[in-house]
Amino acid sequence: MVGFCQLQRYPIQQNYSSPALPTAKTKSLEPMSLPFWDDFSSPLSSDTLWLNKATVWINNGMAINPPTIGVATFDGLNENGTPYSPNPDQNLNVGFTDSLESRKIKMTEVGLFQRNSVFLSFYYQWGGNGETPDANDFLRVELLNQQGFWEPVLTLQPNTTTQQPDQFYSAIIRINDDKFYHDDFQFRFRSFGRQSGRFDTWHIDYVYLNRGRTETDLAYPDRAIRKTLSPLFENYYSVPYKHFKQEKIITAPEFAVYNLSNILTTLSYLTYGTFTNYYEDNSTTVFEVNLNGTDTSSISLGFGVPPFVNIPVEAEYIPDPDNQNHFDSQAIRVDVALKVRVFTGDVVDLKTGNPSPGYLPIYEPIDFRANDTVRQQYTLHNYYAYDDGVAEYSVGLTQPGNIVAYRFTMQTSEPDTINGVYVHYPVTPGVAASNTTFYIWKDNNGEPGQLLLEELVPVERRTNNEFILREFIQSAVVEDVFYIGWRQPATGRVQVGLDASNDTGDQIFVNTTGSWILNTDIAGSIMVRPRFGKGNVITATEERKKSDVSIYPNPNHGEFFMEGEADRIEILDYRGLPVAFEIEHFNSRKRINITKPITGLYLVRYSSGNAQYTQKFIVRE
Repeated sequence: MVGFCQLQRYPIQQNYSSPALPTAKTKSLEPMSLPFWDDFSSPLSSDTLWLNKATVWINNGMAINPPTIGVATFDGLNENGTPYSPNPDQNLNVGFTDSLESRKIKMTEVGLFQRNSVFLSFYYQWGGNGETPDANDFLRVELLNQQGFWEPVLTLQPNTTTQQPDQFYSAIIRINDDKFYHDDFQFRFRSFGRQSGRFDTWHIDYVYLNRGRTETDLAYPDRAIRKTLSPLFENYYSVPYKHFKQEKIITAPEFAVYNLSNILTTLSYLTYGTFTNYYEDNSTTVFEVNLNGTDTSSISLGFGVPPFVNIPVEAEYIPDPDNQNHFDSQAIRVDVALKVRVFTGDVVDLKTGNPSPGYLPIYEPIDFRANDTVRQQYTLHNYYAYDDGVAEYSVGLTQPGNIVAYRFTMQTSEPDTINGVYVHYPVTPGVAASNTTFYIWKDNNGEPGQLLLEELVPVERRTNNEFILREFIQSAVVEDVFYIGWRQPATGRVQVGLDASNDTGDQIFVNTTGSWILNTDIAGSIMVRPRFGKGNVITATEERKKSDVSIYPNPNHGEFFMEGEADRIEILDYRGLPVAFEIEHFNSRKRINITKPITGLYLVRYSSGNAQYTQKFIVRE
């Protein structure tokens, strides 16, 4: 349990790693020559550099301020995204977990007098946006000797006295022992920690092995993008297109550049956009454009980056909301893909065609431009999304009956109808609840106020960042600011995906004792997306008014009575799907028989006068 607010982050049991190489392709990789370099910014390069990388997760969100975009994350999940020790009774088991194993390297090509200059270096971070390793956990580097045995040469443990979990640190290892100079040489990283989920995380970046180095050789002729693009629509990655067309709010997304060289560098960049418009007749149009202009000389103004300094950059050229090629007013949806390409002069100087400053023959054939491009997808459709669509963790309430509320500020002055919600329930340890109750509230001076809607929503765990859509039986009209959230049921877990890369924790509230408290424990964005459209709207007064219709017995075996004024009766299962039933009338009573009853929770929806109601009942064997 974390803090007073009773809201806690939980690990998920799924990896979103790049697929492992097919066995045949892996075996066909011949031993390579030095240099070896990978910063995990290009999945294609990684696939040809590692014989075994299936268990690590190549991602952009788990580490904090890595040297370049993309890191390899080590945790307690195997290549299938399941814990190494999945037994709940063994959830405290520790041992070796993930492994990252290099391709074979022809070390005999290194001359005898060069071997004292061969070094393996990398950057590492423990914790980051993941779980902090315990004191006895470690990340180990091992080398394969001539006899085919792995020898440990470096063991890293979290050092809270001299290091912080939000910083990257460098490591460099000299390789000069004769037993490592053979043509089947390999190196690997192995993590040791809790084996029951995404615990005890380590992140590595910028792995470089080469000759002609020294123990202080940690500067590279490389200027790299280190952070992906931030939201395009203020705090949102996605906004209902109808709302966007009214206010046309676009904000310049930010990225960041890091100078890994030891000289001051002037950088420039271009921004490209691809706009895909979708129409009612299922047709699409695609428009690609250089947002800096058609003249290639219209490059964003250069800016200087000192050695080993991170520079945040706000994109100078952004999409034009009034351009019909970008945003067709007749479309029902627009997908926006932005690409930023930084011109760093890495490898080749753009003006002279000569090698860039600091680029030496020993680096060939490394292309340091691999990390000079970043891409981000945005959507204008029918929902708001703070999250970027990738769950690093999950978030849930720790106590039954507690409620979480997530604040959304609409980008329109007009009221609109919420008729459903997209939710990502990742696979997590423990037993999931079968359903939970979702709520929508009006705003009351900066916190949840009047309740507008209460609906039972199924909990369906999905992998690979898949959202499920729950269309509400009833709908709610909201305006300006509203809140959407859920209650923790008495049994089972309700855990929703958490995007750790975009922090909107200041929009989250928790109710544990009858009053609302602003979240201070969770950083990130909850993967809940309120959907707008046509719906069965009722007023808050009608919704909260007590129905005079009674249902009995409850629980039952699929047969029950309804007594009172009830018309237009529907019965839905826990997923919100209609079920078949028969009805008999006895004056003010009605006898209901479900045609094929299945054990579980049901909803009966009906009209009474001008109001509509929903009641719950349970079918037992």
